[in-house]
Amino acid sequence: MPSRAEQVANIIERRSSYLPKKIATVEKELQARASALYNLETHGEALLQAINFSDIQERIGSELVVLSKLRSRFSRNTLNIGVMGLMGQGKSTLLKSLSGLSDREIPAYEGAACTAVRSVVCNQEGSVEVRVVLHSEKTFLEEVILPYYKSLKLKPEPRTLDEFARTSLPATMPVGATNEAVYQHLRSEYFQNLEKYRHLIFPGIEPQQKLIPVEEVAEYVRQERNTQGELITFKHLAVREVNIFCPFNNSDVGKIALVDIPGLGDSKLGDETVMLETLGTAVDVVLFITRPDPQRYQWRKVDTELYDIAAQELNNLAGRAFMVINHSQRTDNINACKALKDTLQMQVVSCEIADCSKYDDANQVFNRILNYLAEHILEIDEEYARQSQERLMKIQQDIDLIIQSSRKVFSGTDSDLPRLIDDTYDDLFGTDRDGWWREITIAFQDLRLEFAKRCQSPSHSLESTIEKVYQDCKEKAGILTANNPEDEINKQIQASNPMKAYGDYRDLLRTLLSDRFSNLDEGLKESTEEVKVRIAEILITSGKLGILPNSLEGSEFIKAFRELLEQEHSDLKRLQQGFQIIDSFELSYSGLIEPQIYQYLVSLSNIQLANDESQDTTLKVGPNTNADLILTALRIDYNRTVARIKAALEELLYQPSIAAYARIEKFIDNIIYHKEAQKDWKKFLRRVRAKVWAEEIGKLEQEQQRQQDWLNNVKRLEEVNRVETIQFLT
Repeated sequence: MPSRAEQVANIIERRSSYLPKKIATVEKELQARASALYNLETHGEALLQAINFSDIQERIGSELVVLSKLRSRFSRNTLNIGVMGLMGQGKSTLLKSLSGLSDREIPAYEGAACTAVRSVVCNQEGSVEVRVVLHSEKTFLEEVILPYYKSLKLKPEPRTLDEFARTSLPATMPVGATNEAVYQHLRSEYFQNLEKYRHLIFPGIEPQQKLIPVEEVAEYVRQERNTQGELITFKHLAVREVNIFCPFNNSDVGKIALVDIPGLGDSKLGDETVMLETLGTAVDVVLFITRPDPQRYQWRKVDTELYDIAAQELNNLAGRAFMVINHSQRTDNINACKALKDTLQMQVVSCEIADCSKYDDANQVFNRILNYLAEHILEIDEEYARQSQERLMKIQQDIDLIIQSSRKVFSGTDSDLPRLIDDTYDDLFGTDRDGWWREITIAFQDLRLEFAKRCQSPSHSLESTIEKVYQDCKEKAGILTANNPEDEINKQIQASNPMKAYGDYRDLLRTLLSDRFSNLDEGLKESTEEVKVRIAEILITSGKLGILPNSLEGSEFIKAFRELLEQEHSDLKRLQQGFQIIDSFELSYSGLIEPQIYQYLVSLSNIQLANDESQDTTLKVGPNTNADLILTALRIDYNRTVARIKAALEELLYQPSIAAYARIEKFIDNIIYHKEAQKDWKKFLRRVRAKVWAEEIGKLEQEQQRQQDWLNNVKRLEEVNRVETIQFLT
């Protein structure tokens, strides 16, 4: 027959060999279900009235907590016995009796608590080894300091140790005895003494282990006070957990650990949190210990509260709980012990009276617990796991019902939205007789007719620009409109000679006219911009194509629309070509007007072309030609040239209208009358139909997308809700 140590090792092997990995996989699968349910609920909105998601999500959340506890419990390499009791009931004495440790490792003294940190004593061959787990900055703030701030409603909550050090705690005590005691703990212990233990707290997130000599254990776990009750030791304030490894007195123990669980009855916050966490993951059975007063003995409310707290976190507590009533020979409380045992109402596996200071008494209780563990813990754990498995299967079945209900959500609505959308689009796009195509065709036909008629009229924009330039030429004629032109000409004659002065001023006047008439480019730009503005108006109003961002108009709209076609609709070649034609439409000053101007500006040039008998000679300059004659000749030359240019330009007034009409014709031919035009427009508008017809089609497509998203999420939920993915027991 295997020894008890071998039985314990076998239990640990059976628990840890595959279950933690299987449970971790199930946790992921369960989280995937929760995520899929959330997505379904989020996309459902008003569709969810018949489906209750909150209940199933709460059950999944609860089961994830259970699975996490199971995984932690089954991953341990020891079977753990938790020891629970109020301060001063004999926990430390019992631990020393069972482990063989002394006050050096487990300090205890009358009427005072040691530490509220969790202590774990593990059976291990060899010499005693102690590892102290020190808080990180994160765990110290979250687990130690913030519970005080939340309980006392203090603001702002510190995010770093520096912020805690600089904090200003209220000078006055909070109302109520309990709040006073809690506040005193925070202020007089943690806050005022921060610099005395801060060096032990590790920066960052993760706590750190520290191997310490046995003789130093008391420095980290003992909290000593002076006669006024003030702390005189401080290292324990930075300690999160103490792990002690030593050979137990009982040789047939195996991989067993005793866990000293912080109890109630102290105003130090965080104890209950540590207790619950320990019960949920770190113990397999729990040993309650109480030492009754020999004079006033009865079960107190605090005893049952401790039991009830344990029952919240440790499943089947009646099958995991043991009670030890501590017989103290010093106080002679045996009658009180018997009375408590006789009146015990809490359900436990067994209740024993034992003197925790005596090894034989303590070991007798210990043996009973160890034997029970070896015989029953697998059965208890498997039952706990089985209950979780059954709840998981019920969750899986209920999700299947949700999937079935979800598939019926749209059963009463139009289930053929794609066909409805396509039919609506075809109707809206229309034909030569109705719809969008007819409206856009008529609009461009009207534009074409309008600009065809304009060919019989001069360009008003160019005409007004020519008149403006003509007036500028008359009013700002350089030397001719100077204050004392004869004086200036005289100076020029004196500086050179009459012939050179006359020639230089003719060059200056020619350059002046060239600059003046280059302003006609603005009139041409107005003509081309008008064409683009009119086309853009038709596309935006009749064509409903105001779908570009920033509400562009005119040439900016044409350019942006062309870029849209080229970048996102490269297959629509006919539309691309049409918009390239209109986008590139420009009336060039250098191409249309400049040649007409320079054929007359040459008469102001000093260049005499061979056999050119048409060039007028206003003045034959000689050595005695004076300034007055030169000024008169310059006026004749200038006015004649301006008049000739104006007459020539007036003959071009029809050209912008003709050019505009020609470009509109070419544009319309490509986007309306070409055999591929209607096909391209139909493709383009199908792609942007939700924007063009937001009311008629956009809402239908939104509804279609909503239904599709819903069905996709239903499908995703169905994919993750496979029953085999949540089975971790075989």
